[in-house]
Amino acid sequence: MKTQLLKTLIKNGLYKHSVYSKNEIILRSKCYSQSIYFIKEGIVKIMQITNEGEEIVPVLLSTGQVFGNDVIYGDFYSSYTSESLCENTSIYEFEINDIQLTINKDITFHKDLLSLLKEEHQQTEKRIKSLRIRSAEERLIQTFIEFYYKFKIPSNTTEHVFIRSPLTQNELAAYTRTSRVTTNNIINHLKNKSLIEYHNRDIVLKKAFFKYYKNISSRDIV
Repeated sequence: MKTQLLKTLIKNGLYKHSVYSKNEIILRSKCYSQSIYFIKEGIVKIMQITNEGEEIVPVLLSTGQVFGNDVIYGDFYSSYTSESLCENTSIYEFEINDIQLTINKDITFHKDLLSLLKEEHQQTEKRIKSLRIRSAEERLIQTFIEFYYKFKIPSNTTEHVFIRSPLTQNELAAYTRTSRVTTNNIINHLKNKSLIEYHNRDIVLKKAFFKYYKNISSRDIV
């Protein structure tokens, strides 16, 4: 569990446990909520739909991460829609009133609450930095690094890293704010350089990919 605060809430039965199917909506934008959500297992897409109908995905979250922290600031209407991206996504829901009462009983839990806010801020900051990169190739590579940390599949080999992408190639293009054609060209370029393998949602990052990433990561982000 993420923090002692959440462990205590669970121990005291102050939570709701729900399991979601693939592509099932957890919470819609502008819907009323008094809860913070913890991903016990699974993948969650946080998204907004523009007035033109375009889907924007600020961040993808995985097991052990938290969303819905706006409620801590008194904003009870969700700014984003959250959607499960895999079968049997397991979510713990904690009401803000229970959180506040638990903290009032033990003020040391206040630090745990701050750590949850800090983590969400860091996730957003990383995404903003990634999207500010001018090069479409660098944005895509940065996304593969993000997927490496969040979605890699355990393996006995140290030669390659296996990843099951939660996004289709069209969705991947939207996530990196790049056209599908450009994304496809970059993927083929990385494949031709023997840096990755890519088939449908299956991604293999080779050792050379990480060396390539280190070389380009030293460039300034404008």
